[in-house]
Amino acid sequence: MHVANIDPGEFFEPAFPSREACRAFVECVEAVPVAGSKARIVLQQAARMLWLGDRLDEIAKGRPALQLLFHLIAAEAVAKIVNKFDGEGQSRKHVRLFFEDICADAHRAILGRAFSSVPAGPSLSVRETIDFLYNIRCDVVHEGAYFGLTLARPGDTTQRLTPRGTGSLIPAITIQQLRQIVLEGSILGAVKLLPLNSPCAPLAP
Repeated sequence: MHVANIDPGEFFEPAFPSREACRAFVECVEAVPVAGSKARIVLQQAARMLWLGDRLDEIAKGRPALQLLFHLIAAEAVAKIVNKFDGEGQSRKHVRLFFEDICADAHRAILGRAFSSVPAGPSLSVRETIDFLYNIRCDVVHEGAYFGLTLARPGDTTQRLTPRGTGSLIPAITIQQLRQIVLEGSILGAVKLLPLNSPCAPLAP
């Protein structure tokens, strides 16, 4: 499969109760002229970046920082489109905007318990979690350091540790959960761009 051939009606299905519901929403959004709404572009950009992140798990399994990079690229792109930003830079600002303003409260609840300090320390706040993940993204982009991040894995029976500065954190979030947050948040971003009273909005999950 090529990145140009992603089927959004299938790709976003995990955010919907059924494939039929997903297709109904996607087809409705795709019928809206781009001149009147960039909702379609949001879905396309998010799908491409998340799809590329998925491919990395096939060739670099166990290195979630590489997938994280593409998840945050998707988040940044969605936030910049939603906020009509056409300048340069301000990546951290827009990653924050994605998770803090576009995503739902349920997503922020997951982020608010994603990491806790060692030993037996409090959980990082949502802003601290976002900034920690963004710093990992910067390590990958600017230094090629993709090997430090450790996240929880489905079925874990023991706690893992991931470094943070001179200390460590206990991760409670999986890369799959983060991907799901970005997937669902991208749909919410697309909804924000729909024309007033669009029939597509009620079809969103």
